[in-house]
Amino acid sequence: MDEQRRSVDAGSESDADVSRRFVGLVKAHDVHLTGSAAGLVAAGGDLSILNGGCGPVLTNGNVTIRNGGCGPVIAKGDASIEKAGTQAIVAAGGATIGRNAFVGIVASPKVTIEEGGRVLLSSPMAIAVGAGVGLGVAVLARLRRR
Repeated sequence: MDEQRRSVDAGSESDADVSRRFVGLVKAHDVHLTGSAAGLVAAGGDLSILNGGCGPVLTNGNVTIRNGGCGPVIAKGDASIEKAGTQAIVAAGGATIGRNAFVGIVASPKVTIEEGGRVLLSSPMAIAVGAGVGLGVAVLARLRRR
């Protein structure tokens, strides 16, 4: 990775093709990371990662990860991951966990786990755990205020 930048902001109308870089923040319509590492990714459209990784992801479109990984994903569209890993996926569309992929928590209306894919917690259990954690945080916050 021979070139380094702190952020890539292509605006809301442009695409960001980030190749072989370390980037702190990527904000664009469609984001494509190839052999790159990024901190936060905010995409107005789709995100694709090939041989790279990033921190948290917020996108209004689809997420595709191949041979990489990322932090938690919140996607308005579908999420697909193969030969990769991520902490959590919250997708309004479907979530496909492909070969040699690992996801800690998946919350999506349709979860497909292909042969060789692994998920620690899927939608019903993830929702229950999330509700429990939220309740616990609310109780602790209330007790702390007293």
